[in-house]
Amino acid sequence: MGAIPSVAQCLELLEKAQVPPHIREHSRKVALVGEVLASHLNRNSHRVNVDLVRAGGLLHDIAKGLSLQTGENHAQLGYSLLCSWGWDQVAPIVRDHTLMDPAMARGPVTESVLVNYADKRVKHDHIVGLEERFEDLILRYGRTEAIREDLRRRLELYRILEGRIFSHTPLVPEELPRFVNSRDLLGTLGRDLACPEMSIY
Repeated sequence: MGAIPSVAQCLELLEKAQVPPHIREHSRKVALVGEVLASHLNRNSHRVNVDLVRAGGLLHDIAKGLSLQTGENHAQLGYSLLCSWGWDQVAPIVRDHTLMDPAMARGPVTESVLVNYADKRVKHDHIVGLEERFEDLILRYGRTEAIREDLRRRLELYRILEGRIFSHTPLVPEELPRFVNSRDLLGTLGRDLACPEMSIY
């Protein structure tokens, strides 16, 4: 297909992949965070595709439930699923949302980078700071000191990325919940991600 899936199509894909409700709610909030950031960046000399950020946010964890059953990497599995269904434009965002290295942290602020950052600002379905999010990641996944050290290293890279993103907006990171929640109250993505008829348009 190559096109960007609409919100309704994203909801259908989440249903097709049998994504659990709590992961859908997390994904809805990630999409909202990404949408707010993309909209502000576009008002300040950047040009990112808000529709692609929104779709990437909604679909970034599409294979999370499946991966718990199969033991596969959920980002790579989600990429493969979306490619097999013909959604080649959003698939790389899903593949890359767990990655971070110095080149990404210091490189162009792309749709993929925005979804990646947005995911690190949402703990379950609440917008939190990077420190709180990584404390939770270390608690849940830091089985060894090497893993914990890698997560701490990545936190430093996300701090660099955060500074670069917000230097191009009038916002500061602490204001993000207020902007996202005000948009959420207007029903931007709705509350029920199980409803295929729901649309932001």
